[in-house]
Parts: sequence; C-alpha cells; structure tokens
Amino acid sequence: MLTKSIAYVRCSTNPELQKNSIAIQTAILEEFAKTNNYEITKFYIEHSSGGDDERPVLNEALKFAVGNNVNLISWKVDRFARSLSIFSRIQDHLHLLRFTELGNTEPNVMVLGVLLGVAYQERKNTSIRVKASYEFLKSTKPNFKWGSPTMATTAQPLGEAVRISNAKEFNSRIQGFAADLRIAGYKTLPVIAERLNDMKITTRRGKRFTSNNLKRILKYEAHNG
Repeated sequence: MLTKSIAYVRCSTNPELQKNSIAIQTAILEEFAKTNNYEITKFYIEHSSGGDDERPVLNEALKFAVGNNVNLISWKVDRFARSLSIFSRIQDHLHLLRFTELGNTEPNVMVLGVLLGVAYQERKNTSIRVKASYEFLKSTKPNFKWGSPTMATTAQPLGEAVRISNAKEFNSRIQGFAADLRIAGYKTLPVIAERLNDMKITTRRGKRFTSNNLKRILKYEAHNG
C-alpha cells in the first residue's frame, strides 16, 4: 500500500539553471517516491530565493502536511530552507519531512544543522570568489561600472567566476541525482545516463547524457569532495 504524500520543489532563481531545476527535482522526488512506496498527490512548486523564510508556497505545503498528517518530501535540505527557523516552526512535526539526500529517514535538528552549515559555507565561498573578481576589475579598470555597455567585454574575469559557480551548482545537482539513483538500484554509468535521458534531463548544453559526460561530472565530484 502506498503512503500518500506531497512534494515541495523550489526553483533556482538563476535563469541559466531554471530550465533544468524543476525537471531534475521532480524526477528525483518521483524516483524516491517509487522506491519508498510513497504516492505524491501534489507538487508544490515555488520560484523564490532560499534565503526567504516567508515563502507562501512552502507555508501552504507545511500547513497541508501538518493538518493532514502526510509526509512532505523535498530534495535537499538547502532547497527546502537555509536556516533552522523554518524547522523550528514545525519542530513537533519533523517526523513528517523526508529529504531524498537523507534517504527514507526522519530528520533531526542536529543533522539539519550540519547540512545547512555546509550549504551556507559553499554559498559564502561562491560569494567571495565573485566579489574578488569584481574587486579585481575595479582595481585594473578604473572606469569600470557594473551594467555599463562595455561590461560584457571588460567583465570577463567576473563572468568566468559566475560561469564556474553555475557549473558547480549544476554538477552538484547531477551528482546528487546519481547518488539517489544508485540507492534506488541504478548502479552503472550507462544505466544512470539512460535514466537521466528518459526523464528528459539534459546536460548544461542541452545534450543527452552519455557514460563519458556523466563520468566527467562524477570525477569533478571526487576531485572536489
């Protein structure tokens, strides 16, 4: 018998990542539900910054889950929230939450705090990299102004930092999805690549996944892990 549940998806506010954000998260949640005998009766999809604790769609999902005593499934903890304040509101109902990165287990405050701390540090590091590139531009090009017509050519170092940041975020999503698929029984690169393609998830260039390009993403994970 399937356990009824709902799912929460937060779309990235980055335009480059939006096209795959919902598709990737939805596919992960559907695979998780199938593997763990959940029936997702509704997807709550939100276009909002993770730093905003007052998200109407999330609040609606939480209210429904608590009021109807059903599980609320989301992908990663930092997709759901970026601080413990949201979790403190439903501290007596944490047993209703499921995150695919944690498997089919009840989360606790300690684990949530660790994962949020790691996510915060990564965002901080990204911000430092982008800011450093911007300061470099200002120091080497005194007339440089953000948003100026010549920015496209003069802001190459900054653009490169943003590009690398976007690539890291996309790779992280695919790495997380591959890990979830392995747990679900998809063990080899060809099988995982085929599953990604079946769910219409593409590479950052809009291409189909192959064993080779997937292997490069997972090697990036190992190198930077």
